[in-house]
Amino acid sequence: MHFHAEHALFFKRRKPFWQAASSLALTILILILNASTNLTISLVGAGIGSVLLLVAYIRGDSRLEPAFAWTFTLVILALLGGSFLSLEMDIFLKTAVRILCGVLWVLWLGTQMDWVSLRELLVSVRVPENIVASVDHALMHGILTKKEWAQRRDSARLRLGTSRLPLHSWGHLLGEGALQAFLRLEQVEKNAIIRSSIPKEEGGEQAGFLEDVDVQRGDKTVLEQMNLRFNTGEWLLVCGPSGAGKSSFLRLLAGLDAPAQGKVTRLGMSIMPDSSLRERLDGRVAFLVQNPEHHFIASTVAEDIMWGLLQRKVEVEEAQRRCAEVAKSLRVDHLLTRPCHELSFGEQRRVALAGLLVLEPSLLLLDEPTSGLDPVTAHELRVLVGETVQRTGATCIWATHDLNSVPPQAKRVVLLRSGKVIFDGDSTEGLSRPWLLRAGLAVPKEGEDLC
Repeated sequence: MHFHAEHALFFKRRKPFWQAASSLALTILILILNASTNLTISLVGAGIGSVLLLVAYIRGDSRLEPAFAWTFTLVILALLGGSFLSLEMDIFLKTAVRILCGVLWVLWLGTQMDWVSLRELLVSVRVPENIVASVDHALMHGILTKKEWAQRRDSARLRLGTSRLPLHSWGHLLGEGALQAFLRLEQVEKNAIIRSSIPKEEGGEQAGFLEDVDVQRGDKTVLEQMNLRFNTGEWLLVCGPSGAGKSSFLRLLAGLDAPAQGKVTRLGMSIMPDSSLRERLDGRVAFLVQNPEHHFIASTVAEDIMWGLLQRKVEVEEAQRRCAEVAKSLRVDHLLTRPCHELSFGEQRRVALAGLLVLEPSLLLLDEPTSGLDPVTAHELRVLVGETVQRTGATCIWATHDLNSVPPQAKRVVLLRSGKVIFDGDSTEGLSRPWLLRAGLAVPKEGEDLC
């Protein structure tokens, strides 16, 4: 595509589909003609391509300078390569002109077509959807990885107080950025499995219960002897300091982890220690993890919200209708055509939530849903979740350590500390200072008893 730093794959204003398709067809025709042995055709093509790039620049496209930089770099490399190979001058002049012509037309195509248009074109010519979706997924997470590297680079610059980093530091930066990219993709894959799971048969009035449940991660027991019950339509608040086991508890209910011992019953389905991942997952369960980037599968907001519905074989028109409804209810309908990687953190959180609520889950698991949000955005998110849960009648389990973002609908609280339940009862009592001190959620004053 083109090389504009901020919009390398997406335009702020989409061009008409017919214009993008015509530009692609014209570029392919020129490239085919450019491959002929006639040097005149390549020269004419390069001239026309230069004029088209200039016109694009005059119309407000700022990609001309990087276009020429890339073009001349490739031409110089071709000439140097030819000289090293001791080819005759006319041979690598022809080669250079063909490269010049090809690069200019590809760069011009980048000013006429972005990934959204190309994706639409590929689907219209019946390229298998799974292939297009895989490319779409790879492109978006490539952009997110690039952002990860840029953030680490800027952090290193600030720590060293210089804009030029030592050569040996780049290995660490690139390696750690790549590692985080793989970890993110691993989490995305797990969340994708949940979103694409087929809903199972309906359960009873009791949404779930745990009996003497332990959960292990490696050699460490992260949840120990959990006994807990929650009912359909109930709001359950789960509080505890970092490392208390809140995320592990939600992963267990989501089906991503199996109990090491004990029994979990969720929406009428049993999860045993020997249950496979397929047996543990249920399309009626939605799980919002802390990092919204771990939810994104498609590159644009509308495509990502609809992704789970389409995987469940919902008709496209119905998926679009439900997407529009949930986007409006979460106030992200103005973002539907935006690329996911361009959203603010608060917008990402809402879009990720929309991709779950559009599936109309019976059990909604929220892991620190207001973390990283300003007070106004956090309040709006609580209100929007409350409205959606009230409308659908879902059970909502809200895990947080932020006592300033407690949903008022949660009349019951479970306090966790070191993987154990230390309180399960009325939220007024559980969020009182004595219990918060025991849970490690309040700073003790001098002489104050923690017991």
